[in-house]
Amino acid sequence: MLIDPALADLATSHGIATRPSQPVYDLAVLGAGPAGLAAAVYGASEGLRTLVIEPEAIGGQAGTSSMIRNFFGFPSGISGAELAIRAFEQTILFGTAVIYGSAAVGLRAEGDLRVLTLSNGSEVQARSVVVATGVSYRKMDVPSLDAFDGIGVHYGAASAEAPSLRDADVFVVGGGNSAGQAAVYLAKFARRVTITVRGALPCMMN
Repeated sequence: MLIDPALADLATSHGIATRPSQPVYDLAVLGAGPAGLAAAVYGASEGLRTLVIEPEAIGGQAGTSSMIRNFFGFPSGISGAELAIRAFEQTILFGTAVIYGSAAVGLRAEGDLRVLTLSNGSEVQARSVVVATGVSYRKMDVPSLDAFDGIGVHYGAASAEAPSLRDADVFVVGGGNSAGQAAVYLAKFARRVTITVRGALPCMMN
């Protein structure tokens, strides 16, 4: 039994690597969003020993989107989760290694190598590094909400949490594109969805 485990603990319990298995990689990619996974696919397909380092979620913020319509190759759109799964499978098929649950916290040069220090204390040596860290959801500056993170307060989890919110009153905080997508998707399940913004809604939400 794992009680309040860190992501690295969950990864270890499921046999997912949290430390490097090779002494030197040709390419290390920081981030497993669409850009990072694309870089890994291209690198690994050219025969480079490729490693992807992802501290939180495969697919990044795009992986939480209920529908992506502007990604090439999918004219009818594709959910972020499905896009992330397909891209991740493709990287694995080309032999890409993955370290999950630890973030890169340091980078230095040693001769022709680049050395990444991970938050778990291990180090990764690579000949090249691609930084594709993307963006993170900005959390609300309300300390009392921290205790409810994941149990009533969710960041970028509309697709995953929507079925459990059936017939509930839901508030979406934010007025950007992601908030609009989340509200539309949640409306299929919730009794009422209210969008809360600090100012006027952007044009994209009109």
